[in-house]
Amino acid sequence: MLNRLWTFRVGVVMVTRDLRDEVFDLIYWKNRTEEAILKLNGIIKSSPENSRAIALKAYALNKLANLQQEWNYSQLALEFAERALSLNPDDDIALTSKGWALIDLGRANEAMVVLNQAARVNPNNEYAWYNLAWAQYLSGNPLASTESIRRALGINPNNPILRRGKEMMEKGQVPEHLKKRNAPQR
Repeated sequence: MLNRLWTFRVGVVMVTRDLRDEVFDLIYWKNRTEEAILKLNGIIKSSPENSRAIALKAYALNKLANLQQEWNYSQLALEFAERALSLNPDDDIALTSKGWALIDLGRANEAMVVLNQAARVNPNNEYAWYNLAWAQYLSGNPLASTESIRRALGINPNNPILRRGKEMMEKGQVPEHLKKRNAPQR
């Protein structure tokens, strides 16, 4: 019985990792965020306690909010991230999703706490570092944001999203949707 349980758990971990890769592929490289959300809805419906699927749905909702400039999706992302964290408090995707939603909702200072935790839980999560850089930048700490964006690019130097964020910060730019919500404090 123990061997079956162990094998099953190993299988779940592998499926979870593959699910993350599949969802990120749909979101970032295929520009099919709605399809990712539908896929995750099916997984969550059949397994309501799947914290990774819930965390990834929060992540996809954040992306949808940014694509459509509809900030009610950010609030929904925050709710899904918190649900995932209630099931697994150390889920770096849920923590990153929560931080991203907080930034988009104009709460960059709160986001820094959550994103620091995400980066501690998984120091190889480039998006935890990237979003932490934005939270720091928007909270008036450009030196810390420079270090965080450097860490993100150290993980994935060819990521165009990270590179564009770095360029914007170096030029003193803020994405339009964040200007009203998170005016940088200098």
